[in-house]
Parts: sequence; C-alpha cells; structure tokens
Amino acid sequence: MTRFPLLGAVVLAVAGSALAQTCATAPSARTFSNRDEFVGSFYYNIGCHFADVVVQRDITISSMATWTYDQGAGAPTPLPNQVGNTSVVNVYTCATTRTGSEAISPTAPGTPWTLLGSGTMTVVATPGESPIVFNPPLSLAAGTYGLAIEYLAPTSGTNPGPLHCLGKSPNPGAPVSDQFLTWSNDGIQGVAWTGGTVDSPNLRVTYTADANSAHWVDVGAGCYYQPYAFYESFPASATAPDVANTAQSWIFTGTNYIVISSGTPFVPPTSPSLTLSPPNASSSANWDDALSAPITLPFPLTYPGGTTTDITISSNGAVYLAAVTSNTYDVCGASYGSIAPFRDQAPRIAAYFHDLDLSAAGSLHYEVAPNNAWVRITWAGVPEWPVPTALNTMQMTIDAGGNIEMVYGTLANTGVGNGNNALLGFTPGLGSTLPPPIDFSAAIPYTSGNGQTPPVLKLDARPVIGTTFNLVTTNIAPATPFTILTLGDTLFPLPIDLTFLGMPGCSLHHNALLLLTAVGPGPDIVTPFPVPANNALLNVQLTGQSFPFLLGINPFNLQASNGVCMRVGF
Repeated sequence: MTRFPLLGAVVLAVAGSALAQTCATAPSARTFSNRDEFVGSFYYNIGCHFADVVVQRDITISSMATWTYDQGAGAPTPLPNQVGNTSVVNVYTCATTRTGSEAISPTAPGTPWTLLGSGTMTVVATPGESPIVFNPPLSLAAGTYGLAIEYLAPTSGTNPGPLHCLGKSPNPGAPVSDQFLTWSNDGIQGVAWTGGTVDSPNLRVTYTADANSAHWVDVGAGCYYQPYAFYESFPASATAPDVANTAQSWIFTGTNYIVISSGTPFVPPTSPSLTLSPPNASSSANWDDALSAPITLPFPLTYPGGTTTDITISSNGAVYLAAVTSNTYDVCGASYGSIAPFRDQAPRIAAYFHDLDLSAAGSLHYEVAPNNAWVRITWAGVPEWPVPTALNTMQMTIDAGGNIEMVYGTLANTGVGNGNNALLGFTPGLGSTLPPPIDFSAAIPYTSGNGQTPPVLKLDARPVIGTTFNLVTTNIAPATPFTILTLGDTLFPLPIDLTFLGMPGCSLHHNALLLLTAVGPGPDIVTPFPVPANNALLNVQLTGQSFPFLLGINPFNLQASNGVCMRVGF
C-alpha cells in the first residue's frame, strides 16, 4: 500500500511539465456501424434497408456505406458487373418505428414517410465498401424514428440494373449504440415498398453531433495486450500465397504457440474421404460450406485459453476445437472480407480458411496414429469456389501435447470478383479479442500471446449537465483485489512511459490529480459521477485512467487502462 502515494507523487510531478491537450471542443465527425465488421452471409436484391433509430442530439449525416455485390460474381448465374456505376439513394424517416410501414410508398396518399434527403452511391466490389455521399448533408433532429434507405437502380454505366447487397443471416436482433445513436430492428427489402424484410444489412453512418453536445473519447492504450489469437489474412489474388509449399511447427508452451518454419513432409492420406458420406451440417445441403460430424479425440487437447475432447472439421480449411453442429453460413461458410465469424464462432485452427468446394472435387481425411499420439486432417486437391482449377492441399497434424504441424502443397485464392480472403491462424473464438493480422513469412519465428488483455475504462453515458454517468472499468482480472481510479483535467500530449516505476509497457495518459480506490475483483468497477445542473459547466474537461492491482503482473503490481477525456455539455 505504501507504493500508491508514490504513484500519486510521480504523476503530479510529471503533470507540471506536460503541455495540455483538450477534448473540450465540439464533437468531431464519427462513424457509427451496425456491426464492427461487415459480414457477408448471402447476397440479396436491395430495394430498401430499414431500421429504427434513436438520436440523442441533433446530427448531420455526411455519408453512409454498405456492401454491394454487383461485380460479375454469384451463383448459379453471375450477377452483372456494375462496379463504378452510380445510384440515387433516398433516405426517409417516419415516426417512432418502421414496423408496419415498409409496404407504404412515400408517394402513397397519407404516407408516413418524409424525405430526409438524397445522395449518390458508387458501386464498389466487395470487400470494398460502396460509399453514399450526401451533398448537402442530411439533418436529423434528436428523436425516435423509423428509417428507410431506398436504393434506385442505376440507369447508365456498365450493365445498369437492379442492385444487390451482402447481408448477415440470421439477423442478430440486438440493438447497437454509440454515444449519440441507437440502431435496432433493421432488415433488407428486395423490392422497395413491398412486403417485409429479411436478415440484416451492413451499414455505416458518418455524422456530426450538435456543437454543444457532451461527449468523451478514448486516449491511448492500456497494458498488457497479448491476446491468444493470431492470424494472417490473404486477399484474393492470381498469385499463390507465400505459404504454399511450405511447412510450419506450432510448439505449444502451455499458454501460447511458438511458430517456426519446419521441414515436415506431406504424408499422403490412406483413410477414405469423409465426403463419401453426407456432411453432418451444411449451409448448402452438400459438402460445399459443410462440417463433419463432431469427432471425439483420442486425447484431451489443451490449446491457448481452453481444452477440448472434440473437434469438428470444416470443408473450408479449418478445424473447430469443439463439437459444432450448426448449419448457418456464419458457422459453415467462408469469411468474405470479414473477421467476425473467425472471432465470434467456436475456437478454431485455420489451416487455410476460405471458400473451398468439396462438392466439386478433392477429398477430406481424418486419421489417428496407431498409438493415439496424434490426429491428422488433410484437405487434398480441393478447388476454391467457383474456380475448379484453383486447387488447395493442406495437412494439419495435432499431437497429444497440443503441438501442431501445418504442411502446405498448392494453394490458391483467385476469385477476386467474389471478394473472398483466406485466413491462417488460431482463435479462441467466442468473441475474444483479435489482434491486427501478421505476415507469417516475415514474423516467423513468432510467439503468440499468453491471453493477457488490458483493463478498459469507458463511460456508460455522455457527461450531460444535470445527469449522472458512470465511469466503468471493465476487463478486470478475477484475482484483482482493488482498482485505483485516477481523475484529472489535463491530457498529456505524449503518454508517459511508466517503466521507471516498475510498470514496463504501461503508460500514464493524464494528470492524475485524484486517486480513488475501489475494492473488489470486478469484472467491472462502476463509479458514479454526478454532473450538477449548472449550464456554466459547459466545456469543462475531465480526464480519467484506471490502475487495477494484480500481484505479479509487473514489479509494481499494477496494470493500466486506456485514458478517457470527457467534455461536459448538453
């Protein structure tokens, strides 16, 4: 306990020499997304996208973006290539909710819809986002609305005609919020103003809130950020990936992998192909986008962050470290530019995870060593969809100690028009944190993370005059007995490295004038902060950062969160 007055003395000393930064200004433009990663489960005709929105402050919308799928791809007949075409996009609002008004045209007598404004969308090939620009920007007053975004078919350019989009199936159905917007009840309508909606569109909205609005921003990063997951993402290309005809050894240390190059040879499989029997689950009713039946391993398998006795083999070049039986596309299908399925589904090892088509050719094998020391999964000569000549061969061997051998033959991901990418790596899944991608060829020898992630400080509401918001410290380790919340009024222009204090890799982001101690392990520490009902507080700036105590995390036994900067307003 004697160290914490020292921390206070240190931060007060460095505060005097730091130049001030400010967040006590009007909110800058921000982008709201109905999901952090766009997801492509299927493609749809688009007449309208619908949603319900709650807007806390008056906003102006300068642009939106979605995923169109009009790039000469698709099945069974490729959709016309309209890349570069432009479309008029009309945005309408109605009172309270869009439910019940989807089939009422804005031109019908007594229509509930009011035109908010119009913009222009340029068709971009997935996984690029198709931008919609509004000039002048749309003005939307604070309130609760039904929202309709109408897409008119291009009438000129290359192959003009109806447009299509990629959307998520099934619809997550959960509201999504940022500081100013809440988005819910969204859906895709194939032909504008007819019937209901299906599934969930991908949409981003770039907007600016009223100049007097209260808001807050994250500042810097906390310590320590060493997530279990690691991966490389290979974009579609006519050139084979650089891991083709190579091999890797993943050495399991008990908490993470050390990845090195190896000379392990490919072993031709001798077992019958699993494709001689129907798949256990499939989003296509055959071995395209399919799963094997769950397989009980001859040994318990420990991996970073978990243990399993079952695996499930994906036709798309990956192995789930769990018994998985879902037939949804998010589980059975490929990524198509998104990391969300890789992050959110069950734990998985991706040998070369992309859109393979075992229903067209190739074979899939599962073999067990005679002494049960290892299991081996082989994808042999499997074409990517929809390019039957682009073949993929890879082999994954998992031993009883958790070590993995990856051996690659020919690999391909040439379907540029389909917007697909391929992933190689590991994830503990279930919504776990994903780091930025790596380049295996440059990174090897590579040591993956041990699962540490930093505490996070955030607000549960804007710091509005006359209200109470909470400062919430999340992601606190179970062994944490208490957390120090520091408050101040000044941001440092550069983070102060706390290595000298025995906190290597940690930084101080503000002048911590006040130190408050909260007892308890978390996982969340909630600290109420009332703002008096006094308009003279407009533009007052507050700053904060949390320091959970965790024995042995470093010599000083403290982690650090990110900082936050708060502007009091309306």
